[in-house]
Amino acid sequence: MAIRAVMRALAVFDCFTPEHPQLSLHEISEKLCLAKSTTFRLVGTLVESGFLIQLEDQRYCISLKMMRLGGLVQSTLGIRDIAKPEMREINKLTGETVALTVLAGHQRTAVEVIESSSPLKLVFHVGDTVSLRIGAVGRVFLAHHPEVSLGDIFDDLGSDKFAVAPTAAELAAVRTQGSSYLAGTRAPGAASVAVPIFDMQDVNSHCLSIAGPEGRILENQAAFTQLISTAAARISTRLGSAVMPVTLAE
Repeated sequence: MAIRAVMRALAVFDCFTPEHPQLSLHEISEKLCLAKSTTFRLVGTLVESGFLIQLEDQRYCISLKMMRLGGLVQSTLGIRDIAKPEMREINKLTGETVALTVLAGHQRTAVEVIESSSPLKLVFHVGDTVSLRIGAVGRVFLAHHPEVSLGDIFDDLGSDKFAVAPTAAELAAVRTQGSSYLAGTRAPGAASVAVPIFDMQDVNSHCLSIAGPEGRILENQAAFTQLISTAAARISTRLGSAVMPVTLAE
């Protein structure tokens, strides 16, 4: 069970960004949505323990102690190590295929897959690479990477006869909702739900998805989306992203 005081203290670090490396007590308080008195106690404790420094102008910044701790992170700890336990749990709860996908230019590649145990399933493997015009995962990446040209991707559909270019409004909805559902673009009768994963630069570099027969996915769309959204938030946080906010009630 999470300890509220610890969660609040850790959330202080997420207030700092490359654009705002120094913050006042008032700014930290506003970002955390906490009373100034509560924030003062949190910040004071972090200053006393050496994790924050109070500058001459009374603003605060993260100390070099964090660099020492950051250097202890094993270089071998990658997103697959972080995501796989979450994926196993999702597979156990849903019985469906769960995939972790990385953005690769105008394509996406599966870097981890845990298959459904059902005889009726969508089959794909680690290393499978497909266009961003296919599936819910493609929609998520397109929604979070507006620099990718839809014209370049959808002008020559080739064998992807079921692929249809999304509108700007559809991509905006994906960003707002934080997820995407799509059916029939990879294979007739197949569907998937997908959510973004953000890295320490707050970039949507990977996606987490559940895929299977359209009927099963559509019937459980809301529950599946909630499940992978929660998992993706945990993965993003462990990767160092500050995109997924922590709720801090007084």
